[in-house]
Amino acid sequence: MNWKFELGETVYLKTDTEQLQRMVTEISLSGSSMNDHVVIYELSQSDLSSKHYSAELSRNKDTSINLGL
Repeated sequence: MNWKFELGETVYLKTDTEQLQRMVTEISLSGSSMNDHVVIYELSQSDLSSKHYSAELSRNKDTSINLGL
């Protein structure tokens, strides 16, 4: 199965105004079958972790978010 993001990859949350680097530490599937599923990524930053969908993530830091653009 192909994931949009890989374990250990550094990503950013699109809505994070600080644009902190986070690492993908877990990939989970949720759904009734392999053909009908949702991929959930657990991200870690320092000693905190959170779960997100791929639409919330980016490989690139968005510097314009700090400017309120």
